[in-house]
Amino acid sequence: MAAVEFKQRREERIDLFVRASVHSQPGAGVVRLCNMSPIGALIEGESLPLVGYEVELRRGSMCVPGKIVWRSGDQAGVSFSERTIVEDWFPDAQPQHSVDRAFQRIMDEMRERGPVRENNAPLHNSYITADDMHRVAGSLDDLADALSEDMEVVLRLSEELQTLDIAAQLLRKLAQQERARLG
Repeated sequence: MAAVEFKQRREERIDLFVRASVHSQPGAGVVRLCNMSPIGALIEGESLPLVGYEVELRRGSMCVPGKIVWRSGDQAGVSFSERTIVEDWFPDAQPQHSVDRAFQRIMDEMRERGPVRENNAPLHNSYITADDMHRVAGSLDDLADALSEDMEVVLRLSEELQTLDIAAQLLRKLAQQERARLG
């Protein structure tokens, strides 16, 4: 982004690096929410809407309408039509509680389906660190991003993609708790 555009920002942006979805007249797609202010955001992804398109940026139960104001390659700037609370979009914000409830619901449904399929792969005996958890969370994000490149997969497996996002968030939360426990 040009330095001139940065100087034109009216409010400070906060880095997030979380997955969200963008919905517009041509369709919907998964994007990475790179940074955000109460009045706009930088998104990154494949097949972004064109400049001038009205969009809705969504993450979990949060949604904010806006318009694509610039686009370059796989990045675009969204100017929101109404203010949003940036902290609500954080991975560990209060809406995380709804993600936790959704994960619990998924786990309960899986238990109702019967016994969990045993994995015959041998487990290593080493201690799993917070860094290991972050690395696996990143791998889950990469997998979800790769699957999200195919719109047919997104439409057919949107709930499963959301489950990958929830699993990555939970791993990050576990890593954070482990770091806090170790001091």
